[in-house]
Amino acid sequence: MRARSPRPDHEEQRRKKMLLSSRSIPPKPLKFGTNKSDRYLSIKHLLPSTPIPSPSLPSILPRHGKKPPKLNSRKIVRGILWLSFLIGVYYLVSLGKRTSHQLAELTFLTSLGKTYEIVEASELPDYPTPLAVTDAKGKHYWTISIPQDSPFPLPPTDYADICSQAPEVGRHVAAKPSKPEHTAGYYHEDPNFIDVAEAQARNFLPPEPSSPAHGSEDAAIPVCDRSLTYILDAADAGLGAALLGIWLSYSLARREGRAFFIDDTHFPYGNYSTFFTSVPRPEPPCRLPPPSHRVPCPHQAKHLVVSAATTPWVFGPAFHAHFSLREIFDLAREGYEALFHLRPEDAAYAINRANKLRAANGNESGNSGPDRAKVGNQDDTDTYDYDYDYDEPPIENGLVGIHIRRGDRHPFSLAYSQNYIPPEQYMSTAHRLVGQSPDWRFLVASDDADMYEHIDLPGTQRAQEKISLASKKSLVRMGHGGDGRRGALGWEGGFFKDVFWGLGLPEELKWGPKKMGSPMPMKEKHRYGEKGEDGREKRVHHHDSVHSGGNKEKKKTAAAAATTKTTTGTGKGSEAEVERDYRTDPTKEALQLREFLGRAYLLDLAMLGLSDKVVCGVSANACRILAVMLGWERAFEKKDWNNVDGGYEWRIMDY
Repeated sequence: MRARSPRPDHEEQRRKKMLLSSRSIPPKPLKFGTNKSDRYLSIKHLLPSTPIPSPSLPSILPRHGKKPPKLNSRKIVRGILWLSFLIGVYYLVSLGKRTSHQLAELTFLTSLGKTYEIVEASELPDYPTPLAVTDAKGKHYWTISIPQDSPFPLPPTDYADICSQAPEVGRHVAAKPSKPEHTAGYYHEDPNFIDVAEAQARNFLPPEPSSPAHGSEDAAIPVCDRSLTYILDAADAGLGAALLGIWLSYSLARREGRAFFIDDTHFPYGNYSTFFTSVPRPEPPCRLPPPSHRVPCPHQAKHLVVSAATTPWVFGPAFHAHFSLREIFDLAREGYEALFHLRPEDAAYAINRANKLRAANGNESGNSGPDRAKVGNQDDTDTYDYDYDYDEPPIENGLVGIHIRRGDRHPFSLAYSQNYIPPEQYMSTAHRLVGQSPDWRFLVASDDADMYEHIDLPGTQRAQEKISLASKKSLVRMGHGGDGRRGALGWEGGFFKDVFWGLGLPEELKWGPKKMGSPMPMKEKHRYGEKGEDGREKRVHHHDSVHSGGNKEKKKTAAAAATTKTTTGTGKGSEAEVERDYRTDPTKEALQLREFLGRAYLLDLAMLGLSDKVVCGVSANACRILAVMLGWERAFEKKDWNNVDGGYEWRIMDY
């Protein structure tokens, strides 16, 4: 029998019903209106019944009831025509400039002192300078611009400026850093450089003006494909550096297939032919191009110019890095053998004097000396020519050449860098080579005339006596008066460039052109306080050179000469006054004195080059020349060349 479950009470049933109702029937929204469609409250009742018009849309109807305006075709055509006209004028002007010079974009260097700036312009500069140009395709190149009306040769400073600016322009065109990481090789060719002839052909530079040839002979000779011209200028007063530069340039030109020329327009010593015979002509015969084609840098240029001012670039670090010391020596030796041919009378004097000195020593066979010492012309029968046999025993008599440099050239040795090497050091070195035998002759050559009578140089004699260099004291003692006449030239203290430039000039010309307050040369300073024969103090300053009324006219004449100017031109409006440069255009007397000095220097070299032993200081250019004259074997292997200036090696030149 099933038991009967208890009956739930009323409250419990009611609670269950309410729970079921709340889950099964959802709540209804509130009623709002009476219509069936809007009986319930929603978001639509909050929005307006009509849409809001958009403010960005234009009105459907025309403004104020007017029709839209039509396009004015006449104004459009007129505007297009004006625009075409302006564009055409612009292109015509640009095309005219590009056709004339192709100089739409030029970049060159301007100088103010030592500061250079790369600027852009649309016209050629009126001074020599490296020039960067751009062609029609936007390709950048650079060349050397020399105005066609510039004289040749240019001043040394212009050549030096071009070489100092050219690397910077090349790096600017190549868009490289201003300072290269390493130095370019000696024969490095810049692909962006174009030669002057090519620049003219491509209208970067104006073409050469057509000018008739000076003669039918010149017109028949073609222009050289490549050339090298050595310029003898006034950048260096010394003659030794010029000789080394000429010899190196000659050999370098032959190695590079260039025709070689020498220009002596501004040679301080006069004409090159005054001292040497003619220069060998190029083979096949050719002539130089116009002056604007001859440039000092870069080395890849077809027509190169070399001078003392461009030595740091032509014969500088890159040159020494490319060529070994022996190769440089051989280049100088080749130039010496080809070009060192003195004028006939000077060559004959040197040969005869050397033979007489050897004959006096009992050494007439001449079995010592250079392999082939040439002091005359190649065709001269008096050329001193013999072969040196190294297998023969050393001779017991001969000639010892001693060269002593004073003046403004000081030794490399630190102990004597502010002074001079004592003369006894030269003699001790000479005696160490040949001993104390009386059969040896000691020949002395020096730029200081006092060395010929120095107490520490006993038993020596002058290397040559054709042109005497004597101090003023010696001239007074000999009765020549010290005025430089009667074949004797007053010279003391050594070679000073300031004294050299003042040779043959009145005192007013020596000191007048100098700026006020400029110091006088060191050699002239020691004269103050000296007394003459009349007991009066000597003065070299031009303000004290005149003490009497009789010399006033002389002073006026000299003062007028100091301001001498050359007038050029054909009319009153074309006259131009140019101050005379006495360095390159000396007076007749000054030129004569310079020629005497040059010939004396060359005769000294010729005599010492014919010696069996040489003692000198390598700081002097003459000492370096003597090593070249002896040859590599004799100078360094046989040790016939002896340097007293410390342990420094032979070098070709300073750079």
